[in-house]
Amino acid sequence: MEEILTKNKVPVILLVGKSNVGKSTLFNKLIGKRKSIVTDESGTTRDAVVDRVVWYGKQFQLVDTCGIFEGKEDEIYEKGKEITMKALEEADLVLFLVDGRNGIASEDYTIAELLRKSEADVLLISNKVENEKLYQMIYPELFSLGFGEPFPISAEHSKNLDELVENIIERLETKGYDLTTLSEESKNTTRVAIVGKPNVGKSSIFNMIIDEERTLVTPIAGTTRDIIDEFIEIDGKSYLFVDTAGLRRKSKIDVFIERISTLRTIESIERSDVVVLVIDATEGVTRQDQRIAGLAERKGKGTVIALNKWDLIKNSEKKVKEFLGEIHEKLYFIDYSPIVFTSAINKIGYRELLKAIDASYESLHRKVPTSAINSMLQRLIIKPPHGLKLYYGLQVDIRPPIFLFFVNKSDVPESFQSAIRRSIRENIDPFTGAPIFLKFKEKD
Repeated sequence: MEEILTKNKVPVILLVGKSNVGKSTLFNKLIGKRKSIVTDESGTTRDAVVDRVVWYGKQFQLVDTCGIFEGKEDEIYEKGKEITMKALEEADLVLFLVDGRNGIASEDYTIAELLRKSEADVLLISNKVENEKLYQMIYPELFSLGFGEPFPISAEHSKNLDELVENIIERLETKGYDLTTLSEESKNTTRVAIVGKPNVGKSSIFNMIIDEERTLVTPIAGTTRDIIDEFIEIDGKSYLFVDTAGLRRKSKIDVFIERISTLRTIESIERSDVVVLVIDATEGVTRQDQRIAGLAERKGKGTVIALNKWDLIKNSEKKVKEFLGEIHEKLYFIDYSPIVFTSAINKIGYRELLKAIDASYESLHRKVPTSAINSMLQRLIIKPPHGLKLYYGLQVDIRPPIFLFFVNKSDVPESFQSAIRRSIRENIDPFTGAPIFLKFKEKD
């Protein structure tokens, strides 16, 4: 059966404006959390960052875009402009931010002309209006943009933000949206973080899955800085896919933005169910891959290993065995993970990747009978260390699976713990893609 992919039909509000007018600050204030990276550096936001705004039981989707630039020949900026223009076609309302402190710039007129050509519904917003006297001096020139009365706010100081949201909701309801009936994503949504070191093809895999180019895909390492979320439904199953900035070694993080991006990537792993570790097949497993895999395992996340750029590997059939051996050696601590060979460019491994994600998610939530656990204990090939007695065990939790064993002393060697985990996978359930945690309690 062919996968059926649909997006949640919610009104989309797009934030546009030249660089450094406060789009990301406004975005973070409206969604109620720090998601877009905010600095004084021009062009900080490179991707379209999406989240929900919830207001007294009503909600809509807000998109923070990269700035639209004039005279830039840089590939990343041109790609960002292309994505922003594409997003205009889908927007139900555009919030056009201008600087209410310094006045209109040439870029604002360029953006205004693009918005008129797109025939989008535009609400002009004047940001940074903390100084009323200064704002009144530039107020008249704002009308030259051709979008009528500007809506004054100060995102940084939360001035007039309540009124702004009420204005947006009123406009959306006038268009026929019933914002109160928008159901939240199912609790059964599988949250998937796509992670890996920079430039291994994470964004390409992300785009392959959502079937839409919204994150930047260029050959320049470190292109993705923000975390990009996308809710999709495939064959009746709900997923939240997260494309993240690549994790770099700490010694190489010498820029504030990349430092924040790394922290956000770690956060995305923490709030995910399944982590897809993307590895460049042309490079093999690196120390950075080991670090990311270890982080996911310690956090109790399901894991899937995606060997990407497989189309570039010659004699691929012969190489499969070599790669499997390398993964077993260097990523032995997550050797329970399904391995998928992918090529985002050629859409190779798409179905297999989804199946692996589903398998990991199901394993995370699997509960096995207590009788099976105690039967396994009786069949342990490796006997407990001298003086250690295992009385009985049971599974006490899921996400990840946690097993509690009652013993005569809680100091259990790690080597024997590994033997117990291995026996659980071999005799009870493989728990494909899921880590197994063990706890030991001394019996009175």
